[in-house]
Amino acid sequence: MTIATFGVFGFLAASALSACLYFLARRTVRKESLHGHRLKAVSIIAPFLGLLWLVIAFLIHVQISNRIAHQDCGLSGDPYVTLPNGYVVGSLNTYDGYLAAPGFNTGMPVVGPGYVRSIIDLHYSDPYFTGTLFDFKASSVRSFIFDTRSRAIKLSEPIGQNVHSFGYVNSAGMDAWSAANDEAQTGANSYWRIYARYRHHWPTYVLVLMILAGEGTIAFWVWKTWKNTSTRSPADS
Repeated sequence: MTIATFGVFGFLAASALSACLYFLARRTVRKESLHGHRLKAVSIIAPFLGLLWLVIAFLIHVQISNRIAHQDCGLSGDPYVTLPNGYVVGSLNTYDGYLAAPGFNTGMPVVGPGYVRSIIDLHYSDPYFTGTLFDFKASSVRSFIFDTRSRAIKLSEPIGQNVHSFGYVNSAGMDAWSAANDEAQTGANSYWRIYARYRHHWPTYVLVLMILAGEGTIAFWVWKTWKNTSTRSPADS
């Protein structure tokens, strides 16, 4: 939806700019000539070329993020980053935090071969990942230890449905899952902290440079065409 919304607004903006440039070019051209027609054509096409370049730059950015930086592009509904040890920390639909070993995918249970889901808190101290997760079957929080050497996962007994460790109580009007989810999103030890710590920012800088270079080239082309046309006299045409 985010991409579709940007696409619609981008097309409308390009259309409006194209119309403005066309009418401005028509007023600027002294007489109908080959150069005048060229200026109008460039004025109409340039905004759409700028929009097309934005799409191309974004697609390149997605490939750079996924294949080189090994993380999502920043607009994904399923954000993830790859840690230096090859493990992936992500969040399905931005609410279901997970940790997965290299080459492993998450499944339906909260814990499976090579992965842990429904993470709330997450710490890493080589060679262990430790933290808490929400067990939907028990409607409670459980702590876990993930040994990266053997990929063995140990779970504690359920901590309790009221989740007192987070300062929330069911009788106060918030159930265990809501309390755990709030902690996972905004807590001081949330798995999002590790996500943010290991996220690369250079792909965004590359995207900005590509956009500036491409849009700058198109703007220079329009300016050059406009200048060449406006400096010609009717006799030259």
